[in-house]
Amino acid sequence: MRPSRIGFVVFLLLFFIDVSVCRLNAQSLQSKYQFRETIELINFVDDAADHFTENGTVAFLDFGIPDSKWYKEHRYIFVYDLEGSCVFHPVQKELVGKNVLHIKDMNGKPIIQFILNIAADSTRTGGWVHYLWADRGEFFPSWKSAYIKRVKSLDGKYYALGSGTYDIRSEKEFMIEMVDSAANLLKSEGETAYKKLIDKSTIFYFSDIYIFVISMEGKAIIDPAFPDISGRNLLNFQDKVGKYVVVDMIEILQNKDKARVVYIWPQPGQSIPTKKLAYIRKVNVNGEDVIVGSSLFIVEPIWHRF
Repeated sequence: MRPSRIGFVVFLLLFFIDVSVCRLNAQSLQSKYQFRETIELINFVDDAADHFTENGTVAFLDFGIPDSKWYKEHRYIFVYDLEGSCVFHPVQKELVGKNVLHIKDMNGKPIIQFILNIAADSTRTGGWVHYLWADRGEFFPSWKSAYIKRVKSLDGKYYALGSGTYDIRSEKEFMIEMVDSAANLLKSEGETAYKKLIDKSTIFYFSDIYIFVISMEGKAIIDPAFPDISGRNLLNFQDKVGKYVVVDMIEILQNKDKARVVYIWPQPGQSIPTKKLAYIRKVNVNGEDVIVGSSLFIVEPIWHRF
């Protein structure tokens, strides 16, 4: 085979491999996340991370161009070093060069520290931080969700690169990550972790997603409906079609460590019931098994196929 043909064949192989990887990544994201806005934000941060990895801090020049691919209206890139100093922010330029570890949201959530926790973990490909924040020119805060990547500059230094969006819809994956984190915390800290699970300044509080803990006897240990009361008997709790939800959870976790339970319940302010999904884990806390979980209403976008 002629060298020119060999080169052409190699080009075709690399092209199709690249296309296949892109399709695989797209399919992987669509299987993990429900909503297009979530996937678009992840792709935006991934593209910016690649641009930064290839060009280093020179990429900041591109990231700062208004009305460009990287900076348009509410969508932009921010970058922090792992010590907590802001190295790039096109909107709050006064932060650049300053250590911003002290920044917290209205509930006391240490936003920058949570961002750095993701970037400092070399085993993670990316992660989410959810916090209450007021948009530019707004008085009242809204939920903002930032997707964070660990990136390496040309000089070998690591940074936290990310972008965020306001009022993102709750994904099942957000709930799963929260419950898994709560289960790991309970395994490592035992009963002392209960206070953290109801603390609004931790990762366990976001929009309509919250943690509950129930004993295997059906007694509430962490009860979001009555945060100052524990021990409420939940065995008689029925959904709108008569399903004993907590009894079902207990029975399922007799032989499993994790499960998903679907039940019927109306959304707040509505009378028509809809599907609600609970993700639950069985965790041993101080010698006793408990159920730790969370739930959210199931929303099925028209474009998404299950």
